Amino acid sequence: MAKHFLIPYVPLKGHKDPDFRELSYGDSEWRGQALKENVSEGSYLFFHTRIGSNKYITCYIVVERILNGEEAQADPSIRCDGQFDDWLFVGYKEKSKRLRKPIPFNRQLADKLSLGISFETYEKGLKSELSVIGSATRSHRQLTDQDVSILLNEINNYEDNAKIENPPEVQYHIYFYDESEEIIPMDEVHKIKESEIEKLLRKNASVIETGAKLIDYQKVLPDGDRLDLLLEASDGSIVVAELKGPDKLSDEIPTQLASYVRDIKKEYPDRKIRKMIICDGKISPKLQKACQALDIEIVVYGFKIDCFKLQ
Repeated sequence: MAKHFLIPYVPLKGHKDPDFRELSYGDSEWRGQALKENVSEGSYLFFHTRIGSNKYITCYIVVERILNGEEAQADPSIRCDGQFDDWLFVGYKEKSKRLRKPIPFNRQLADKLSLGISFETYEKGLKSELSVIGSATRSHRQLTDQDVSILLNEINNYEDNAKIENPPEVQYHIYFYDESEEIIPMDEVHKIKESEIEKLLRKNASVIETGAKLIDYQKVLPDGDRLDLLLEASDGSIVVAELKGPDKLSDEIPTQLASYVRDIKKEYPDRKIRKMIICDGKISPKLQKACQALDIEIVVYGFKIDCFKLQ
């Protein structure tokens, strides 16, 4: 009979494991060996991590095959960081799943499982709920068949509930966990100002969109407001772009952009006008819906690093 496990992970730059695209997981040394000895085809592996101030279950794989590192590296069909671990656990593509809506791993869920987590220190005010759950699940925890059924049911109910939407920090995690390692998310860049980001974009407008050219910046409009960036796209359309620095997004931006567009249309009556928000990606569900309804494009910035010799 297959055994199942709940596995913690920390998102690391340069080593993406578990791999949500390949639906695989690698592990090494005694933990990898212990997992290899207990896992078999059909085993469920559920993965959880901390996002913001909460824990979430973000993915599960149903094991199809287990390979050692040499076998994984020799297999041309495998392209993931886990292949360089001692053991690689590859999931069935049709049975495994990256969660579109990660489910909160909180006390309510923990109490339904057979993990036996005591919340006495939380009730006494000595530890937070997050700390209690984190301490109890720092290592791999075995799950029963009933636990698996409970988790799958919770996942399905959560994803089917249209009233539930991902908090901004969760959506941010989902977006960046699969991004190129060349891009550094804004959470990892400290003390950079909106004015500094604007300066970079003014000099390199084509990074916003291929072929884009800067027409004006901090353009003073008739009512005294300032438009951050006015661009011309490669197809000749005019882009009205509002730039927001890290953690500066608000749900009022669509109204602000609509006002800017009215003024710009008077200057370019025969040109297509596009609306754009350039931001760090921490978008509330309300703002995301408004942008979709009003045809506002969202562009997310990150940072790359370059080096040069000092002569």
